[in-house]
Amino acid sequence: MPASSAVETLARQLSDADRQGIRLSSASLIEPGTLAEAFAVQRETLALNGWLTGGYKVAIRPDGSSVSAPMAHITHASESGTAGFERPAVDALEVEICFVLGKDLPPPGSEPFTRDTLLGFASGIYSGVEFLGHRLEDGSRAPALLFLADRLGNAGYILGEELPAEVLEPGQDSPLVITINGDTVFPGPGKHPNGDPVAPFLAFANALTEPVAKGRIITTGSLCGAIPIPERAAIAISGFTTLTVTAASTREI
Repeated sequence: MPASSAVETLARQLSDADRQGIRLSSASLIEPGTLAEAFAVQRETLALNGWLTGGYKVAIRPDGSSVSAPMAHITHASESGTAGFERPAVDALEVEICFVLGKDLPPPGSEPFTRDTLLGFASGIYSGVEFLGHRLEDGSRAPALLFLADRLGNAGYILGEELPAEVLEPGQDSPLVITINGDTVFPGPGKHPNGDPVAPFLAFANALTEPVAKGRIITTGSLCGAIPIPERAAIAISGFTTLTVTAASTREI
């Protein structure tokens, strides 16, 4: 099967699963053969649905290279810190620290970005809640390029409140308590998987081959891991940020 046909087929399968709120067996799908093909599936999935890229979920692979996925379905919390989120499948949440670009971020050119030069492109630092909605039965344990093609499991994002620059200090823990439907599911503290929220952003920026537009959100990793949530969830987040969120899987409604 030509690569272009394989990309379109997988994108359509993942898109259909997203719309129906179901999961697919990895064994029933053709895994992309390269990183480029996996990224192409991501783009085709958004194009099939007319979804706009509001930001990127970025991470560092074990070999130190960058991996990323476009995010659609981005909601902004109100000034009082409340928000709602619904998608056909909402399986888990992650509380994160993210950046909003204040100007277009270009590819690095002959000089790689440094921490200081990169942060000059951010208009602010914010809290955020990423929602996961896996289209794959084995989620993040699926074959790596298949999970990447599935946009790293992203279902959407809530942009929270602006944070002080101190939250970016490497190696620190963040006060964080999460309750769901009245039960404490994460008593804290929150810890970034790389020990530094800027590190994945820097790896992503230095791997760019085309610009990322002003206003896009760059989110860099969960402070609490992936926390499963029920079909209807009233979520209270406190500590380094304060958010009150309702989330629902509409396939169950």
